[in-house]
Amino acid sequence: MHPAISDNHIKALTKIIPILQENNITYRITGGLAGNLYGSQWQLHDIDIEVAQKDINKVEELFQEYIAIALMRLVDDEFDLRIMTLEIEHVDIEINQAEDAFVCHHDSPVRLNHNLSKFNLIHFAGLELRVQPLEEIIQDKELIGRTNDLADLRQLQENL
Repeated sequence: MHPAISDNHIKALTKIIPILQENNITYRITGGLAGNLYGSQWQLHDIDIEVAQKDINKVEELFQEYIAIALMRLVDDEFDLRIMTLEIEHVDIEINQAEDAFVCHHDSPVRLNHNLSKFNLIHFAGLELRVQPLEEIIQDKELIGRTNDLADLRQLQENL
């Protein structure tokens, strides 16, 4: 497996991904896990998943028993988006709505134009995962200004 992805992360994925797929939920993996699946060695803390606006309420219903933080509008130093947090296998799973999501870039919101139909299929732990393209992850990190992440991601991009 991958040294940065714990057994609990894998167990959480094996619970959530089949349910998303069985219910035709439009989703894709983003964030640290997406980076790990492309080869990053970042220590993974949570799992980030984007879903379509049309599916966000269905996701809330499907995973009601796992909700740690209910669906809400989050506005902080980095983001302005609709998000909920699940806890499965002691792992936080942050699920956000892809549409109407913004990055707070130099005190000005910039819409993330995420198209959930753009993804790479990556096979991991017996699962077929829809993963945000590496180029888009890099664009997001540039917008957010996470320079530490960018060097690692650009190195991965060169090796692809």
